[in-house]
Amino acid sequence: MPQVNIFRWRSGGGWLVVSGGGAVLSEDVQSIEARVLVRTHSQGPIAYIWAAGSIDDADAHMDSLQEMGARTGYLVDILTEEDDVLFRQINEAGVIILGGGPNVDVLADALSGVVLNAMQEAFGRGATIYAVGDSAGVLASYDVRGTMIHPGIGWIEGALVMPGYSADQAESLRDMVHRHPEAYGLGLSAGAAMAFGPQGEIEVWGNQQVTVSLGHPGSSV
Repeated sequence: MPQVNIFRWRSGGGWLVVSGGGAVLSEDVQSIEARVLVRTHSQGPIAYIWAAGSIDDADAHMDSLQEMGARTGYLVDILTEEDDVLFRQINEAGVIILGGGPNVDVLADALSGVVLNAMQEAFGRGATIYAVGDSAGVLASYDVRGTMIHPGIGWIEGALVMPGYSADQAESLRDMVHRHPEAYGLGLSAGAAMAFGPQGEIEVWGNQQVTVSLGHPGSSV
């Protein structure tokens, strides 16, 4: 597991990217997604898992990526598709997008079994895992949804992720880290992303409005 200072993340051949969301056509989000496309090592297609949102929003997001010159791709329905088809669609992907939306509970519950195994294999071979907006926290150890903290899959170990973060939430983020003193808070503003690379790289993309909180006054940066 790569580690740089407090940051630790799952070993693999690809990048882990978590973003605070934002309007798909905004300059900041398009900057993030251009980097996702450029940095991805795998040549496989884009697999867009849309369980947290709507299929229409996912389709529009894919159209935006195509206009940027992205590789071909498809939407993945992890709730109704057969396991063998699911495994193939996810496992062969070069970019796996966990789309944002209000139904993160549905996505989080489905990230197990064949879906998680396929993601692990693809990531090991160099696929980028890109979690957008409300879905960003599912890759972390702790996922903030509203005022509640839920367990994530722990690929970004020790992180307590608050997507859509704004400066007036600094105290709330610190309070949440107090409840989990082994963790650090990661506030991702809309239009900002953190990216963790296979060789120990850590980069901040988009508008770079990312806050790290260690849970005590004056610790947010």
